[in-house]
Amino acid sequence: MRVTITQRGGFIGGEVTLVQLDTGRLDADARHEVERHIAASRALDAPRDQPIGADLLEYTLVVDDQGRHDAITWVDDGGPSAAPIRDLVARLQQLQ
Repeated sequence: MRVTITQRGGFIGGEVTLVQLDTGRLDADARHEVERHIAASRALDAPRDQPIGADLLEYTLVVDDQGRHDAITWVDDGGPSAAPIRDLVARLQQLQ
């Protein structure tokens, strides 16, 4: 599974790749942990009202797995609804 997380927006704007990870390069425990985090993130991809603001951060999680391509986008208004993606970014950056 290949996982990419990008971040857009903020005061400066532009897009930054925060994570590029191939789970095939991880040990089994780390790979399963990433898969659990990804599954939890996919579960949060329900229709919801997006916060509005020019300087808000937007995260896009892209998962390529056995020919399947999924993309999920969150807007981070600093509240608890974006905490799972912030946690995912932090953990995957540790594993890179």
